[in-house]
Amino acid sequence: MGGFWTQSFPPSPKFTETNVHDLVGKVFIVTGGNAGIGLELVKILYSKGATVYMAGRSATKIAAEIEAIKATSTQSPGHLKSLIVDLGDLTTISNCASTFLAQESRLDVLFNNAGISRQPAGSVSTQGYEAHIGTNCLGPFLLTKLLLPILLQTAKSAPKASVRVVFTSSGLVDIAGPPGGLSLSELAPGKHSTDINRNYSASKAGNWFLASEFDKRTSKDGVVCVVQSPGTLRTKGWDGTPWLVRLAMAPLFYPPKMGAYTALWAGLSPEVKSEDGGKVIIPWGRWHTSPKKDILASLKTKEEGGTGLAAEFWDYCETHTKEFAA
Repeated sequence: MGGFWTQSFPPSPKFTETNVHDLVGKVFIVTGGNAGIGLELVKILYSKGATVYMAGRSATKIAAEIEAIKATSTQSPGHLKSLIVDLGDLTTISNCASTFLAQESRLDVLFNNAGISRQPAGSVSTQGYEAHIGTNCLGPFLLTKLLLPILLQTAKSAPKASVRVVFTSSGLVDIAGPPGGLSLSELAPGKHSTDINRNYSASKAGNWFLASEFDKRTSKDGVVCVVQSPGTLRTKGWDGTPWLVRLAMAPLFYPPKMGAYTALWAGLSPEVKSEDGGKVIIPWGRWHTSPKKDILASLKTKEEGGTGLAAEFWDYCETHTKEFAA
């Protein structure tokens, strides 16, 4: 519970746009970049001269946001580009990656920012997976895997620990969810939990697992994978919440830009080192110092004294996305 409170009442951010230097020549992808936290992050990166790909489901909404940003940031030497992807539909992800790879020869940071929350019990992704797991975990897993070659190639000539993959978790992981973070048995058809907070929390623990497992496979080659909990923010993710709950939560809500600062620290702060892969970053850019012990056990193999659950979840994601990787 202590982790929840420090995330709910964080100190002021110490890494903002004022700490970010020239990003000309750098390339970034921000999923969910046309709204909320992602949009604020895109604005910061673009203002520093980066090439930023705004990835989302709606070409119309992306185009509108790109035009709006350009209209207010006329002096930026950066570039804004569109990527169409629906992370809840695995058939769209290969084309998204191919579209990007056809245009770029480097990728400095992949921000797996997009996600869904509080979907009604029984909701499923296009392929029939529990909606939160399908959209928040399987989609980002496949996208990251398809973009891994260009990330590894970029790391060969980039400054040490500067090429990163940033997954997105939630403070809810500290207070809700199955033991160990998630339950593999609940991922089976017909076995999904009817508790929407449990389902969402499981998907956010899954993001942490994926960051850890990707890092185990990439850190030796220079790509650092971390996970960040952006904070309790005033975004559309709360739209389905009863108004009384939102009213009670109002004192905890912060503007989306504050969440962008958490992601910015995760993706660009020099405080993130090669050995930090798999760690959790909390608002507004600092390390989580008291993660739940049962989740830490999930991250370790049985040989290391853990449960190996994170590795099992990696295998689950690989098995269920394999046919869509081509």
